[in-house]
Amino acid sequence: MLDGMGQPSLETLQYQAEQLTTSMQALTSLTRTPQERLDRAISYFSRTFRDDPTGHAFAIWRRIYKAIGDPPVGTTLAVKLETLTPEEQETIAQSICELQAEIQKTCWEAERLAAEAAQAAEASEA
Repeated sequence: MLDGMGQPSLETLQYQAEQLTTSMQALTSLTRTPQERLDRAISYFSRTFRDDPTGHAFAIWRRIYKAIGDPPVGTTLAVKLETLTPEEQETIAQSICELQAEIQKTCWEAERLAAEAAQAAEASEA
């Protein structure tokens, strides 16, 4: 959900950060095959955004979509590991990590601003 300025709400950012963290964890799982790791990571990634991300996150998000073949919007994402080049595999892994860091940074900033707004509101009521 977007706020009045076209930015995701704090709750949306927190959800996105959580989903992308889980996607990163899936990529690094030692108990799954490489295909299973990719499937889980892409699954969490694809459920992260109801709307396209904004700002720098959009460029990172697009890199992932391009690496998996730029599927049409609304398509279930399924990627066979053997169809990806090593460069595409690396792009997916690095971009998911980079996107998670970008969303987390935006989330922390939104949390800071929300806390400041709450403090200002309390001060004005006192």
